[in-house]
Amino acid sequence: MRKSILIPGLVLIALGAVIISYGLQLSQQWDIEAGEWQVTWYSMQNTYGVWGDVIATGRFPKTFSYDPLEYSYREEPIGFKALLEVNVPRDMMVQFTIGGDDGDITLFLDGDILLNLPCPDPNVQRSIEAYLSAGRHILEIEYYQVLVEDDAAALFNMTIPRQQEVMGIAIGGGVLVFIGIILALLGFLMKPRKM
Repeated sequence: MRKSILIPGLVLIALGAVIISYGLQLSQQWDIEAGEWQVTWYSMQNTYGVWGDVIATGRFPKTFSYDPLEYSYREEPIGFKALLEVNVPRDMMVQFTIGGDDGDITLFLDGDILLNLPCPDPNVQRSIEAYLSAGRHILEIEYYQVLVEDDAAALFNMTIPRQQEVMGIAIGGGVLVFIGIILALLGFLMKPRKM
């Protein structure tokens, strides 16, 4: 065992663990509380966005990227309106991303249009940053399919740029732990120098 390598390795492990803990603690301060999207499915009277009858209800996870129109009650053309309540712990910038294929998708924030995206074939997406004050906000999505012959798809994501920056601190701590483990193992496995 070489203490001159082992001890610095153990110090790096301890330091890295403290930095990881600090980064994760900071990250939690930027977390948005949200449940699931409450979704109402509609038949469409045409492919120009005229809503028809309600055909089903369901739920989506907070973020989604899949073909939500693959359910057995699918009729063509089809659309959905979805509602999500979020609770923002502090004033912050939030990046919203929407996308779709063969349709049109609109994101509303507290009743106002935040982003509209016509979605020709192939799948497209677009992002926008918005300032949200601390407190409760309502997000809504309206999506409808315009190309009846193709499968439709929809996408939603929200990220907090500040939270991503803070997570970099935790990642840096992880790198220190990794280097510390390597040094500690080397120090433990190497034979001591003979004098």
